[in-house]
Amino acid sequence: MNPSVSIIIVTYNSAPYLAACSAALQAVRYTPTPQIVVVDNASADSSVTLVRQLLPEALLLPQATNLGFGGGVQCGVAASRGEVLVLLNPDTIVDPAWLTGLVAQLAEPRCGIVGSKIVDLRGQTLLHAGGLISRPDLLASHRGNGELDRGQYATALAVPFVTGASLALRRAVWDQLGGLDPGFFPGYFEDVDLCWRAQALGLECWYAPQSLLRHHETTTTGKFSGAFYYYHHLNRLRLACKHLPWLALWNDFGPAEALRLRQASALDRAVAGLVYRQALPHGLALPDAATQATILQRGRTLATIGAQLQTQPDAWPADAQTLLGHPTAAESRLPALLAEAAAEAVLAEHHFRSPRPLIAALRRAWNNVATRWYVLPLLHQQTRFNLAAQRSIEQVQVRIDQQVQQALLETQVRQALLCYQMALHQTEV
Repeated sequence: MNPSVSIIIVTYNSAPYLAACSAALQAVRYTPTPQIVVVDNASADSSVTLVRQLLPEALLLPQATNLGFGGGVQCGVAASRGEVLVLLNPDTIVDPAWLTGLVAQLAEPRCGIVGSKIVDLRGQTLLHAGGLISRPDLLASHRGNGELDRGQYATALAVPFVTGASLALRRAVWDQLGGLDPGFFPGYFEDVDLCWRAQALGLECWYAPQSLLRHHETTTTGKFSGAFYYYHHLNRLRLACKHLPWLALWNDFGPAEALRLRQASALDRAVAGLVYRQALPHGLALPDAATQATILQRGRTLATIGAQLQTQPDAWPADAQTLLGHPTAAESRLPALLAEAAAEAVLAEHHFRSPRPLIAALRRAWNNVATRWYVLPLLHQQTRFNLAAQRSIEQVQVRIDQQVQQALLETQVRQALLCYQMALHQTEV
């Protein structure tokens, strides 16, 4: 007999996606009928009303405040009863066999956590076939992301992590792990953290291609918006501090992150700078209510910077520029001086002009005989020298800028790591 299942869905202003999600859930083929638990994180739209209308059988738990993804899931699991717990995003459309595929893979002895195959809304492009984490910078990526689905990821296998958009585990494993860490507020990397903690206990995380769903990716924060970068880097820093030894943080993660930022977009670099200045003042403790409110407010401010503005820092909204402390071009005269040097590097020959054509012609003829054949080669030689010098100055300036920026970024990251270490020490004391 199949184990009982509880599906936990956390909604936050999810109204546009609930009709499709609900219809797909009602078409799922699984016996016994799974319990559906919906935790609403204080949505400002009609999410709660729609859940009552579209999923009347669901256990609905409206919250007075935004608990974040991890906190919302914890709340839902506490009210659930299934032997198997399934986390599902509300902006997904599951296949009728989606749940059967998850539960079947979970029956494997060493499988502790299992995740689904995820494609785009058209069902043609892969979004997730298991997760990967780069070292030492701990950047997450998804296998197959952006590839046309031709069946190339049709084999189940153990992976470093699976995304919380569709993730299943047994309740006994959930209890053993203590569930999701709500300190990854409001979201991102809590799924990686859960998988890594399971692996530390000798369990494996598996990708199950027979469990299929479609996904509106990154609907809450907007993909590559300022809010996305803020939540992403804030919780990536927390993941690093939680799982890496201190020497690895200081000697490996810090320099790698500084190098990454030097090559990142202006928006990525500016938001990461805010994260590292903010650091983790509470160590790894759950941020208190005031800090959570500040995090959400900063996210709302940064959400006004969309992907289309990444290359236009001067067009960022004023409140976002104030928050980020974004420098303006007026703070440095060097670019203007280099441009002036480039304009003046080429020496042009002076041509004599006169309102009397005969005098002008005689003067040009005399200039050709007396000086031009001698002076013009010197003028060209000086121009070549000026251009070479100007290019050399530009190259030196680029190298200086890179070295200074690298040093500043590395200092900023390491200051954040020191602040975390101090906060952690104070908590332990």
